[in-house]
Amino acid sequence: MGQSSVSLYKRLLAFLLPYKGRLLIAVSCMVVLAASTAAMAWMLKPVLDEALTGKSKELIYIIPLVIIGLYLVKGAAYFGQAYLMGYIGQHVIFDLRNLLYKHLTDQSLSFYAHRKTGELLARLSYDVSLVQAAVSTAVTALMRDAISIVFLLVVILIQDWMLALIAILVFPAVIYPIARFGRKMRHATLDGQASMGEMTSLLEETVSGIRVVKAFGMEAYEQKRFRNFTGDFLVHQLRVFRVNALSFPIMELLAGFGIAGVLFYGGLRVASGETTAGTLVSFLAAVIMLYEPVKRLSRANNDIQQGLAAGERVFEVLDEPFEVEDKQSALTTAPFTHSISFASVGLQYSGTDRPVLSDVSFDVAAGEVVALVGRSGAGKTSLVNLLPRFMDVSSGSVQMDGVDLRELSQQSLRSQIALVTQEIILFNDTVLNNIAYGHDNIDLDRVEEIAKAANAHEFIIKLPQGYHTMVGERGVILSGGQRQRLSLARALLKNAPILILDEATSALDTESERLVQQAIERLMQGRTAIVIAHRLSTIRNADRIVVLEEGRVSQIGCHDELLARGGIYSELYHLQFEAQPLSQEEHPR
Repeated sequence: MGQSSVSLYKRLLAFLLPYKGRLLIAVSCMVVLAASTAAMAWMLKPVLDEALTGKSKELIYIIPLVIIGLYLVKGAAYFGQAYLMGYIGQHVIFDLRNLLYKHLTDQSLSFYAHRKTGELLARLSYDVSLVQAAVSTAVTALMRDAISIVFLLVVILIQDWMLALIAILVFPAVIYPIARFGRKMRHATLDGQASMGEMTSLLEETVSGIRVVKAFGMEAYEQKRFRNFTGDFLVHQLRVFRVNALSFPIMELLAGFGIAGVLFYGGLRVASGETTAGTLVSFLAAVIMLYEPVKRLSRANNDIQQGLAAGERVFEVLDEPFEVEDKQSALTTAPFTHSISFASVGLQYSGTDRPVLSDVSFDVAAGEVVALVGRSGAGKTSLVNLLPRFMDVSSGSVQMDGVDLRELSQQSLRSQIALVTQEIILFNDTVLNNIAYGHDNIDLDRVEEIAKAANAHEFIIKLPQGYHTMVGERGVILSGGQRQRLSLARALLKNAPILILDEATSALDTESERLVQQAIERLMQGRTAIVIAHRLSTIRNADRIVVLEEGRVSQIGCHDELLARGGIYSELYHLQFEAQPLSQEEHPR
């Protein structure tokens, strides 16, 4: 292994440190197991030379009892090391999965901008499983077999050092295939893991978008794409199996050369009377036992290389820096009372050459409703994502009550903010738990009261189990308007002083929009609100409207002022709003 592989493996082995006590006991069991195996080979000499020749008849009674005792010890030692290493291996996977999940959930939104969900899922499941082989199964084999080799080498060197030298002549030849097969295994595994990531990504996309797939009759197309990915994975897996299958016969052949050399030279010595047949048979048994762990080392190295390839991909995610982090001296924010200030805010995503926001400046006073308007891609959502620190500014600052948000802890900052988005996120849980998400102690009466305010109670009680109905993945059993009202109820229950509404009424039918709009009006009462919306009914009564164009503030004013002034807002108004007949309440006053 190269230096990078060594450092990578050391990093993987560091996950064993919390279990060093059990690891020490497991190693002790391996020493006993290896010693028992060597003792079995050693005992063949007295059995053949003394017991079976009649020189020491009492040995005929003693040796079987000793052998039974050795097998009992050997079995207990094997159980101890196998169970303990299995325990350690599973706990390492437990720790690694939780660490990886924590790292993923702690990352900022920009981390996910160019990453496939399925690819991340593959690393959390498939790759982490392969790591187990490197840190437990392979470590067990390495330690157990290395100890066995040492004990058996001592046996054969004591018995006949000349024969021992002949037997171990093949050892240098063993190193080359082990190293070569290891490299091939690592490359094949890396390619296979990439294919697994693509396959998982496609599966996740297809399942989440199955309505679109069926609507456009693309089942056969998606099946063909999936078959191509599974075909790639099959090719790489066959390479893995080929390497594993080749390593065994090559190691067997090398062992055969060693045993043939021992038989030839040892046979000559027995024929000339220089040694006994019992010594030769005992020696041969020890050599055969010696070659077994040597052959297993090749398989262990293959497992290690697979684990290293998986570890490389896991650590690639774990080594991604957090773009949004709390300072060590992060402050706990006091309840919001005064204003939010965007001061010369600039934002540029990593890996891009154009800023999303440039020199954006405006204030939002406590209790004020400010609407953000602009063409698609103007930077509205990026701007509101800065307020809960889903990402941090590249330049300038966002301040709450005069304090830079980067000085505040994320947890305390977000406790002041409720968020309702166009993309409604519901979890595969009950209606009750979705509304009370983030609350440890759930008060059903309070949840019902909030649901009534969000115009959700009426449809909830008609569900099969009412508030205890499972909503399915992403709330699949509910309509768009029902899902939106649940998300509004969730925001109402949080009772935060700052509210962000991101396209909260888009893509709803008229009746659903009316109910959602009523809920929004209740939600906004007494709160500071930043609203992103295309529909006039949502923004016409805002205290101020901030118009964004290509990441910059183009206009600021109330609805009537901006219409009278002309410019982008007036243009958007005429394009989007006058094209449809407005109700009496929506007409400008």
